[in-house]
Amino acid sequence: MTEISADIGTLLGKGAGFTGKLAFQGTVRIEGTFEGEILSDDTLVVAKGGEIRGTVRVGHLIVTGGLVEADVVAIHSVEILPGGIVTGRVTTPSLQIEKGALFQGQSNMPLESGHAGNETP
Repeated sequence: MTEISADIGTLLGKGAGFTGKLAFQGTVRIEGTFEGEILSDDTLVVAKGGEIRGTVRVGHLIVTGGLVEADVVAIHSVEILPGGIVTGRVTTPSLQIEKGALFQGQSNMPLESGHAGNETP
């Protein structure tokens, strides 16, 4: 399990909602609802209560709780921890699904790290 950075750069907190396009650097934590497109080479954390619908293209996706209904491309890794739910297509060279997590969809794991960013979901 990846250690989640204590240095969260941006937080979409509980009760907050956003629709649109989000591009960021560093680590973003979602506890509210987001609908749209997320783009980054860095880390997206979806926490308990967080909901994402749309497309996600990031370096690392860590789902510690909450729901991701999206086409996901992660350049480095996707981790779904207990309580996390991911539905949709996932393209990443490293996919970790822990006991107590749910994944429903398709996964594509390219042989070369960094190649996932060039895939079309």
